[in-house]
Amino acid sequence: MTLATPWVIAIAVAAPVVVIGLALHDEQRRRTLLRRLGDQAVLSRVLASASPRRRAIKAGFVAAGLALVAIALARPQREGFQAVELRGLDLVVAIDVSKSMLTPDVGQTTAMLEKRVPGDRLGRARELAIAVIDELPGDRIAPIVFAGAASHFPLTEDHDVATRFLADLGPDDLPPGTDLGTMFRVATCLLRPDLYADLGCEKMARRGHGGDPLPGDHADHQDAPKHDEEFVQKVERGKAILVITDGGEADPETDAAVSAMHELGIAVFIVGVGSTAGGLVHETDGANHATSALKHDHDGSTVTTKRDDKSMRELATIAGDPHRYFADSEQGEVDPDPIVAALKNVNRGLAVSLTKRMHDVYQPFLFAGLMLFVIGAAIATRRRVHYPEAR
Repeated sequence: MTLATPWVIAIAVAAPVVVIGLALHDEQRRRTLLRRLGDQAVLSRVLASASPRRRAIKAGFVAAGLALVAIALARPQREGFQAVELRGLDLVVAIDVSKSMLTPDVGQTTAMLEKRVPGDRLGRARELAIAVIDELPGDRIAPIVFAGAASHFPLTEDHDVATRFLADLGPDDLPPGTDLGTMFRVATCLLRPDLYADLGCEKMARRGHGGDPLPGDHADHQDAPKHDEEFVQKVERGKAILVITDGGEADPETDAAVSAMHELGIAVFIVGVGSTAGGLVHETDGANHATSALKHDHDGSTVTTKRDDKSMRELATIAGDPHRYFADSEQGEVDPDPIVAALKNVNRGLAVSLTKRMHDVYQPFLFAGLMLFVIGAAIATRRRVHYPEAR
């Protein structure tokens, strides 16, 4: 048990001491006054009904009541879990943050203008991801940003955390290039922690970019520290990944990773951003901003890039459904509706999220303190005495 306002305990200690001290002072004052009034024998008969013992008991009840009320004000708390039922799927949202994503060949959305975000592919990709996540309140989201490697955050019901992660990292935070294969393998490890060892996730962790196990994800980590949240799955939840990219070179490793996801029942959705006309790739300033300097190939020629619909549709076909490839509009507002509709067709299971919470338990202390006040108020300070004259 802990206290939300522990400094109030000083009042709980001081209050009874003050009350008892005042009671002793009052008793001493009464005796002094009685000695000054005159004949002690006469006064004893007059004050025979007065009860110092009852006054002491009354003061004791008041002191104990004040102590208990002060403890209640300190707000004692204990750990507990709040259960919330979630019906949804586990979704990885992966955004390409390679340098080609800073190509300014697309229009700005209203949100991008308000945030003063440049009109580039990465800005639209982030706005589209946020729009999709906002429409999936019951889903757990695992954000991934990738370029030449992939960095991830574990599955979470906190969508604000997921969107902040997607917005924080850029081209200068990861190795150059567009490694789709590594991204798909990391996503598989996030969505299927039960197959952590079989999928070779330890090898990716040793490379230092994603794929590392989370505490409690599999049996090898039983001694790892526990999170503040526990996720208990009641009905098998669907698994899906949404990739937002301008494309990348197809290779056998990427094809194999996508095929493995399909075999494991993970739905793959791909969104292409950028224009088919393309544009020039710029260098960055080290703070994830494009500069005026153009990127050059090894032979000195400038690097150009355009949205690669063909290769991305082929990946969607390998994943089981070519209609799960969507091309983002090059201008105007982003449209998450077709993507959200497709994601909602994926099986949504039922799970219970047990979130650790501190619960106030001040009520028993407050009730006991108030009852002591009532009992103290009901105790009379005089007793019934039969005088000789009344006999």
